[in-house]
Order: sequence, then C-alpha cells, then structure tokens
Amino acid sequence: MTFHSELAHDPDWHHPNDMPDHGPGWELVREFNALSNTDPQRARELLAEMFPNGETPSVWAPIHLEYGTNTHFGPDCYMNFNCTILDIADVTIGARTLFGPGCQLITVSHPLDAKDRAEGWERAQPITIGDDCWFGAGAMVMPGVTVGDRCVIAAGAVVTKNIPADSLVAGVPATVKRNI
Repeated sequence: MTFHSELAHDPDWHHPNDMPDHGPGWELVREFNALSNTDPQRARELLAEMFPNGETPSVWAPIHLEYGTNTHFGPDCYMNFNCTILDIADVTIGARTLFGPGCQLITVSHPLDAKDRAEGWERAQPITIGDDCWFGAGAMVMPGVTVGDRCVIAAGAVVTKNIPADSLVAGVPATVKRNI
C-alpha cells in the first residue's frame, strides 16, 4: 500500500497494519464477558491475564479492550459494567480509582484529513490517572490526558485536557468546577 500522507514519516502516527494482533486479548475478553459475573474465581484469573502489568482490578462484565497489556492498574481499582479501554498507548491508573458504568479511556485518535483517515492512520497518546479518583457513569478520558490524584469526574464528562489534583470536573468538554 502506498500512503499519500506525510504521516508515514511522522513517528507519532502509525498505521493499523503495523500494530500487534488483537486476537489473544479479544479472546480473553470474550471469555470474561461470557461468564456474566457468575464465576468470580475464573473471572479473576482472566483479568490477571488481560491485565498482566500491574495489579488485577475488580471488574464487572462486560468490558471492552483494545489490548489490555498496555493498561496498568494500581491496587484496589474497580470498574463497573460496560467500560471501554482503547489502550494502543499506555493507560496508567492509580490506586483505589473507581469507574462507574460505561466509562471510556481512549488513547487513540484519527487525523482530520479525510484521505489520511481513509488510509487508516491513527495516533496514540498515553492516559495517566492518579490515585483515589472517581469517574461517574459515562465519563470519558481522551488521548494524552493526565488526571491528578483525588479527582472526581462527573457523570458524562469528556476530559480533553489535563486535570490538576483535587479537582471536581464536569461538562463537555470537561472543566474544573472547584477544588475538593
């Protein structure tokens, strides 16, 4: 395939043809989700395989993952139903962080140019989340964002910029409403 774009020479952009196979991780996710939260022991084993780097979180099925191997949980983290982690880049989650249902951590974006998008170009940027954070239902964190320690992200917020520690954040796009 020949790429018209100069993105082919930019190390921040990659093409999906150059990415590792999703197969092994997706099979683990399929098996985990099929348990429907009925076998906690097997679920814990699968979570340890899905997230081999860091601590094993407590997760309610279903979950949706890009890889899992690029996500690093601190101790005592919890994810409610139907969360999504697109971890093409690293996702680092601090200790005791809680996610409500339907939260999304998205490390990948696509170019604005339609021809580049049609060719499949992507850019991945890491997400870092501090300790003791709480994400309300449906909260979303976009590529390249750092959320400081002890933050509360309101339900439905879309976090597009870095958030300082001890902040209450809400809105689309999310803004700091006050210190907590």
